[in-house]
Amino acid sequence: MARRFLYLFIILQVLVCACSKPDAQPGGEDQNGTYEGEITLTVTTYNVLKPAGRRSEMSMDDQEVRRTMAKTIAQTQSDIIAFNELDETLVSGGKYSIKSACASLVKNFTWKMEWPNDIHEAESPTYSYANGFAYNSAKLKVEECGYVWLSKQDDVWYTKPEHAYEKVGSPERTCIWIRMTHKESNKQFWVFVTHLPTESQGGAPNMAKVVNRFAREKAGDAPAILLGDMNSNPNSYAYRLLTRYWADGSDNAWGTLSGSSKSYYEPVRVYSDGRPDRRIDHIMTKGCTATDYRRTILFYQVDGKDWLPSDHLPVTATITIE
Repeated sequence: MARRFLYLFIILQVLVCACSKPDAQPGGEDQNGTYEGEITLTVTTYNVLKPAGRRSEMSMDDQEVRRTMAKTIAQTQSDIIAFNELDETLVSGGKYSIKSACASLVKNFTWKMEWPNDIHEAESPTYSYANGFAYNSAKLKVEECGYVWLSKQDDVWYTKPEHAYEKVGSPERTCIWIRMTHKESNKQFWVFVTHLPTESQGGAPNMAKVVNRFAREKAGDAPAILLGDMNSNPNSYAYRLLTRYWADGSDNAWGTLSGSSKSYYEPVRVYSDGRPDRRIDHIMTKGCTATDYRRTILFYQVDGKDWLPSDHLPVTATITIE
């Protein structure tokens, strides 16, 4: 009799185990194909300084300058990198193509650099002060993307250059939008890339409001990331407007080199460290979290001095999406 009950007990245990649904594994899929856990991405924003604004020591004609810029981009180890101050010589196929310079160093990247923005009354837009981006296509997929011009005075944006002409300030400012999917988890998020005017150019506070409203209408409640040179430090009105909508995860303890420096070589540490008022390149988030802000500093030499390949440093952060 005892043996019969033992057999029945074993059979019942087998049936219970067969019918039980296992718990979802952290960071993986459960049996219904739903991804459980958070994902992390490495993102960078980098103002590369258009060639027309460079001094002779930083000439893009110098192969070492281009090589150092490529090494700098590669060292960020980014999944997504946003660019500012592109022109026709830096985009794919151009004389100083960033894509070509990075070809041997950055693998699995797709480059989206051809976003003209400089508007003329009777001509097609050119690439002066254009924005762009690149991403790890082995890890991420772009579902859709596009760009708009930001109004300098009105609470609107423009999708056609003829509508934006004379209404967005000079140099013209745009905002790229991207809807992306993380391939492994199938989680979607949005990325916005922009470059706001300087104080002397005017319009940054209004464009900050336009960026906020545009992102809200595009992304809704989905996780979103804002990248770019905002020409707006944490004490500025434009920054305060941006952070009414976006979260800035940095602690203001780091800085970036800006174009107001008289030299672009090693004193970058003196110029930017502990100077949040000179922090104008930003990574902000909505519905996700940015941590571990850091910058990349790689030099090349001219006449025995260490020089940087741009008047800005690439700023990188880790993004966590739940």
